[in-house]
Amino acid sequence: MLSTTIRLLMRSGTLIRPIITTVRPLSIKPTLINFNEKRKTLINEIPRRWSHVHYTYPMIESRVMLLLRLFDKIDPNSLKLDSKFVQDLGLDSLDIVEITAALEDEFWTEIADVDSDHFLTPRHIIQYLCDKYDIYEHIEAVSAGKEYLEEAKAAADRAHHH
Repeated sequence: MLSTTIRLLMRSGTLIRPIITTVRPLSIKPTLINFNEKRKTLINEIPRRWSHVHYTYPMIESRVMLLLRLFDKIDPNSLKLDSKFVQDLGLDSLDIVEITAALEDEFWTEIADVDSDHFLTPRHIIQYLCDKYDIYEHIEAVSAGKEYLEEAKAAADRAHHH
């Protein structure tokens, strides 16, 4: 609950930026609206959240490690894939919330609090993002090898004997 509140405040920038208001004079004049032009303008203003480059495991790993190296409370020399955030790097829960917010900005995604609570090492973050984007190229494929063939043969033998 606390991390959700902190993350909301960090995203909205209410702790960092003062609210700036501008007053414009009210002008009432009839205008004709060209909906095609308005549509083009609106479409061009939508932030694009895709890329022609697909994520790969090395890309996610390098971006996560760079993001963590640039985090001011982490010593870049002591950062490893299996460094524990709390025990090895001395981070607290607020630091994990800040890292999660930075990851959301970097990868244009939403990370649930329930998921970010399980981020114990950089490897956990990388695995989470790979699962989220369906990246499995770093895992060696298990072929239908000897075990499967032996099991299938044994099942066929049992079926023929009955």
